[in-house]
Amino acid sequence: MLGGKSMYPVMLNLKNKRVLIVGGGEIATKKTKLLLGQNARIVIVSPSLTNTLHTYFLQGEIQWLERDFEITDTKDAFLVIAATNNREVNAAVRKNCSENQLVNIVDSPDDSNFYNMAYLERGKLKIAISTEGASPLLAKQIKNDLNEFFDESYEEYLKFLLTAREKIKLLVSDEERKHQLLQELLEEKFRKEELQRELFLLNIQ
Repeated sequence: MLGGKSMYPVMLNLKNKRVLIVGGGEIATKKTKLLLGQNARIVIVSPSLTNTLHTYFLQGEIQWLERDFEITDTKDAFLVIAATNNREVNAAVRKNCSENQLVNIVDSPDDSNFYNMAYLERGKLKIAISTEGASPLLAKQIKNDLNEFFDESYEEYLKFLLTAREKIKLLVSDEERKHQLLQELLEEKFRKEELQRELFLLNIQ
């Protein structure tokens, strides 16, 4: 399905959505790690799990169906990932998904309608990188470059920006003044200096 066509980038709200992962190996582990924290209902179907996945299961972070894939497993799943090392099983997973489900077959991009992009996360800041399959290594290199530029200070900075923006919207009625304050927030000092952030919030009026 990917077939070299241009892809549409989106961000998904997976809260309370059923996410099915078929497979319990290293690839399934990697996919699960990306999904943890999204408040999805993660269900893994596999006769066995990696130690990491088993820990997630014991902690109640995932549901584990300790068996082989069955054709009814895909029912009601919002998102499906086939991550086994068996092409026949992965093909069976795809066959039993509807066109309305989000499906990623790890060994067959042409049978998938989405894939995970490399991305950088700093709290509320998320930057996704894709070469649409042309060069995953380049995407990884770009991520590493961005990782150096957007350091961990951006996490607190984004929290401040959200608080400041909400306070400006609440307290400032003049549109021109509001725009000036929002523009001022982009100054480097607010990212680097906590005192500057505190003073700005105190002086909003």
